[in-house]
Amino acid sequence: MKKIVLYTHQSAIKKHWTTALEGEYDTFVIESQAELLDMLAQSQDAVTVMVDEDSLEDLQETVPQLKQYDQATLLFFKSVPEVHHASIIIGQNVKAYENAFIHKDNLLLLLHKIEKGKSWLFTDLMNHIISKFIQDNNSSNPAFMSQLTQTEKDIAIMVANGLSNKEIAKIKGIALSTVKGHMQHIFRKAGVSDRISLALQFK
Repeated sequence: MKKIVLYTHQSAIKKHWTTALEGEYDTFVIESQAELLDMLAQSQDAVTVMVDEDSLEDLQETVPQLKQYDQATLLFFKSVPEVHHASIIIGQNVKAYENAFIHKDNLLLLLHKIEKGKSWLFTDLMNHIISKFIQDNNSSNPAFMSQLTQTEKDIAIMVANGLSNKEIAKIKGIALSTVKGHMQHIFRKAGVSDRISLALQFK
């Protein structure tokens, strides 16, 4: 069974994580920041660490300390994820940023994606990144657009402009599940696996 380190001193989060991962991962809980840093300093073995941001003493000071341990895959969680906090950790060897109370099924999906070398960002952050950094979406259409149906083209452009699946469903007057189905077709035709990669095709 794969091992995973859980860093939190909040009992509610500890219970949620251990319950969600039971039977899937061998969990090891650390409640002291000093103990976490000491563990990483003493072992060169690859390890995945789920970090409760609210349990850190100082986010800006601690992230660089954790970053130096290349063997650690860092996943950050917060009770209420914040876009401006994410800006501090993204690019600092942190592979995920999510709500600490993410549903069990989504947590397992997150971990499986991380194990495949992908990253994971909570929805509001992903849409913020797309809308802030992807500009001039109508200046040129990427080649894959010719393979899309008109509905898929409309949805792809909406994604490139930072709209969420719920917003797209409301605008198009279709079910959320239908939007998700279109998204899978668009990803396949565009040769990408996530919204940011799709949006970048329009840059």
